[in-house]
Amino acid sequence: MNRVDAVLAEVGSRFPLYADPVSGRWRTTARGSWAGGCWAGLLWLHGHRDAARWTARLSCWHDTDTVLQGLIFWYGKGDTERAAWSLASRASGGVIPWGTAFGPDTGIRADGAAGAVPLLASAGLHDLARSHVDAHLRLTETWPRGRAWLLLAAADAVQRLGEDYRPLAESMALEWRAPGDTSADAIAAVAMLKLGLDASPVLARLGAAVHDGRLLGGTYDDLSNHELVWGTFFYALALAIASGEVSSREF
Repeated sequence: MNRVDAVLAEVGSRFPLYADPVSGRWRTTARGSWAGGCWAGLLWLHGHRDAARWTARLSCWHDTDTVLQGLIFWYGKGDTERAAWSLASRASGGVIPWGTAFGPDTGIRADGAAGAVPLLASAGLHDLARSHVDAHLRLTETWPRGRAWLLLAAADAVQRLGEDYRPLAESMALEWRAPGDTSADAIAAVAMLKLGLDASPVLARLGAAVHDGRLLGGTYDDLSNHELVWGTFFYALALAIASGEVSSREF
């Protein structure tokens, strides 16, 4: 049984979020939370027969007040056109704010760049994609996963908006160091591969964190060394891009 089938056997109809490093037991959510698209995307990557069904379940996030529609629908292969125009309807000053779906609206956050650039660009909203990513790339970020999200947004900007983003994106990639969070490393590896850079040191570091088929070493809030569904997804995506199984533009 591969890792995806093993997780499915445990979580049933609920979305996995993170798993305890000792027991392996998953914390789950009914609607996927902000990481639901990563679970659906992982199923698509593995060609799983139930991928479309899980993607359909993400529809509950349509028209919700959150910039994370980019993360949910782009990586979950949902209705990206609808999600893009939903985001555009809430843009203010060329930036889509954090929104209120996951608590108070805190304005611009690094994770608000995740998935937004390709989602908006795919719907022809290039000007909004540019102004949104520009605002995020001006952030000063110390949170490891936040830095990874910004690196990924910069790499997506190179692919979707133009080569003028390449100097900054490559500089961010070259400055990347082991973050103490495998999920951040996995996101960064995908970004490096999108830029055509050598991600082998990061992939080797991630490989060393795999135990019994589980990518451990993820940090989330006050948790450490956990298996995180988004870490597993981005690691699988990085391996698929590196091996040529999928295009770096597919996700």
